[in-house]
Amino acid sequence: MNSEEISMSLAINLFAGILIFLLGLFWPVIPKSYRKFQLRKFWGKAVLADEFAITYGALIDSRLTQPNPPSVRFVKRYHDGRVIGIPGPWESVVGDCEIRSSSYIINTLSTFRKKAVTVVADAEGFRNLNRSFVALGSPSSNEISDLILREQNNSFLKFNQDATGVFIEDIQSATQFRGFLGPVRKDYGIVLKIKNERFPGHFFFVCAGLGEYGTSGASWYLATKWKELMAQDQFGLVVEVEIGSDESAKRVFPD
Repeated sequence: MNSEEISMSLAINLFAGILIFLLGLFWPVIPKSYRKFQLRKFWGKAVLADEFAITYGALIDSRLTQPNPPSVRFVKRYHDGRVIGIPGPWESVVGDCEIRSSSYIINTLSTFRKKAVTVVADAEGFRNLNRSFVALGSPSSNEISDLILREQNNSFLKFNQDATGVFIEDIQSATQFRGFLGPVRKDYGIVLKIKNERFPGHFFFVCAGLGEYGTSGASWYLATKWKELMAQDQFGLVVEVEIGSDESAKRVFPD
């Protein structure tokens, strides 16, 4: 082996050594960086920043809108049989299903975020639309859901109503999904993703059901199946949910 071959061999070995060292140094970081890239691609550019929010529908106890509302408006039941009457909140109230729904999204994203995920009432969220939103609940309870479903680029799903009740309808085919029918009653919910066209790079998501488990089941589905939905920038799908089990949510439309 002449001096030129020796130099070439040393250079190759040195390059290989440096490459192996760098791979060992950065390998633990690469998978997490790729996952962050996936997060931003699916959830919006600000998913790891402040410009990302979960919004719930804030409701008002109708008795508070009447003159002289009762001092005791709610009941707390304990497992041992005790029942205690309490005044309850004098501001807005939120349903259990939306608390569960929020927890699914937060748990999915919190591993990658340094700050807590912002959770706001719909009225507060409406003041600043320069964000990506996950709206929980139907248009009848959440103003952000109502806004999103009325957007021009929502060509997927909507809530509709006739004399028999409220149902989910596919905008293109007019296919209907009605819950709580038959010998085995099921709930239905939608998982919707469309672009926030007012502010490019942000997205609107809706998880909303005909009933409570339709909403929380849809949120569980989005939180756990989002990687399977990455192929489409915008989509709308319907999930069927066994009442009482969010994790039973399964996609039924489109096939």
